[in-house]
Amino acid sequence: MRAARREYVDLTNDSGGAARNIVTIGDFFTWWGDQLRALLPTGLAGATPLDHDAVLIAIGDAPDLVDVAVRKRGQISRLGRFTLDPAGIRTMKQACALPGRPNAIVLRLAADFLLEKQLTLPLAAERDLDRVLGFEMDRETPFAIDEVYWDATILERDRRQGRLKVLLSLVPRAPLAELIQTLSAADLAPSMLAPVLADGSVRPIQLDHSAPRGSGRAVPLLATVTAVLALVAIALPFAKQAIALHSADAAIAALQPTVDEAAQLRRQITGGGGEAIAAERTKLPNPLKVLAAATQALPDDTHLTDLSLKNHRLSLIGQSAAAARLLGALAADPTFKDPAFAAPVTKLEANRQEIFSIATEVTP
Repeated sequence: MRAARREYVDLTNDSGGAARNIVTIGDFFTWWGDQLRALLPTGLAGATPLDHDAVLIAIGDAPDLVDVAVRKRGQISRLGRFTLDPAGIRTMKQACALPGRPNAIVLRLAADFLLEKQLTLPLAAERDLDRVLGFEMDRETPFAIDEVYWDATILERDRRQGRLKVLLSLVPRAPLAELIQTLSAADLAPSMLAPVLADGSVRPIQLDHSAPRGSGRAVPLLATVTAVLALVAIALPFAKQAIALHSADAAIAALQPTVDEAAQLRRQITGGGGEAIAAERTKLPNPLKVLAAATQALPDDTHLTDLSLKNHRLSLIGQSAAAARLLGALAADPTFKDPAFAAPVTKLEANRQEIFSIATEVTP
């Protein structure tokens, strides 16, 4: 079942002639996808079908032995080693009948099953690479398209020269025909081959080329882009609010010198006015003190009907049993200066009271 490993050299010439240096919409989206993929975390950007959940089958030391394991969520569980006779196939089928078993079946192969060749194609071939390689298979290799399992990896895009470098990986079908038939009878038909290279890396080869190339990578890529856009949509209102607050803070900072200047002027005006008012108030008599002094100076049989204080001039109008003695009482108080009658005294016979009007100066 082991095929002799054969090495191919790149004998492909640029049969497409002088390629025109034209960038199409498809080229742009390919380039843009590569740029987005480069921004992804290594764990996402480097994910391959070999990292997915799958049943892993490896050819054992003998042609009729296989080792079977299951990989789920990155954890590998070994199911055992089985012979490919009817009893071993039944046991293997029962061991693999697990609930929630992955549908993907990966057949791991030794390096000598793998044949590889580098091809140089026109850059436009990338849009339908599988079909182009299918047509070129018998010309570039000694095999027909139905004699090999194959896959291709893009190594380089030379947009200036309009060329595409591709690594074509082949596994002949004939050495694996009996094994794959046996595995299919056990409901373990491989969906992918995984030859192990000399350096320990694995070259995945899809057995089904009906799906468009790159669709497996497009789903996680689109999911990641969608998640990024969702985060942007969530963060955008907060970003706008932060920008608005920053603009408001900048406007406030720009107006702050003017506000400080106005506040300083207001303090100066308020402070100066208060001092002037306080100074003027010291020049005028206190009305409460004047009223208290008049109450103390006038006798108990005297009552006022009118009292007015204007600047330093006090006017008293009222009734008293003896109006003449009021002048002496007011003059005896230092608060009052030069008291005198402002009008003649009028005597009321009914109650023996005298009506008076007295004017006097008030000292501060």
